[in-house]
Amino acid sequence: MTTTTIRTIGTRLAGAALAATIGFGSAGPAAAIDGGAPAGRDALAQATVAIGTITQPEEALRLTRCTGILIAPDLVLTAAHCVNGDPLGALVVFFRGTEPARPVYGARVAARYSPDPGEMLPNAAPDVSLADLSLDLAVLRLTEPVRDRRPVPLAADPRRLPKSLRIAGAGLSGRGVGRLRTATLTPVAASNTGLTIARANGARICFGDSGGPVVAQDRGGTYVWGVASAVITRTAPCGGYVVVAPAAQVFSTTGVR
Repeated sequence: MTTTTIRTIGTRLAGAALAATIGFGSAGPAAAIDGGAPAGRDALAQATVAIGTITQPEEALRLTRCTGILIAPDLVLTAAHCVNGDPLGALVVFFRGTEPARPVYGARVAARYSPDPGEMLPNAAPDVSLADLSLDLAVLRLTEPVRDRRPVPLAADPRRLPKSLRIAGAGLSGRGVGRLRTATLTPVAASNTGLTIARANGARICFGDSGGPVVAQDRGGTYVWGVASAVITRTAPCGGYVVVAPAAQVFSTTGVR
């Protein structure tokens, strides 16, 4: 994990550091959301996945453990740093409530994106250095479409910041998939392109939550606002603030609600 110091967001984030790769680490135990609540069986939980990829950057194998969400019958949205390099393989696991469920799906990287951080909206965290914030998205294509899960649509307008958000995260634990948990988020700052900094309420965002779906709700139902791209923290691996990469900015021409 790398950390980058950022300037304060008001007084609440004074002295914080940006952990820009919250989902990237070596094999071994991995924490998912600390606190929050066990996942239920709602639209967010039934579409959230745990992602495991194996890369070989040098001599040793490296395991990446992340979270993502089904956005089409054969497409999963996650953070691009979860699939850095050229993965030797990727596995995708869905959940029933908090527990991982079979079957396990194979996947490959279909696309990577680097969203434009834009400019902070008026009166919203004027001291934030957007150049220090990590923003990345990736889409994985499953080896076969999922028949028994409903994809979650994407936000259409990154400028319409929701007042409340929810995040789901799981990661891996030892040799197995972790338990799925959720937490509510309160946006504290945003840019004109949808980059969002949000506070986790009663929870901390940890390793394994990178790429985790951040969703909102309106009269049409649940939709994907973006994915967890980085965490702001004093001490890794968990933090109380999360940087959300906006999905709508990248996918504004297709597959949106």
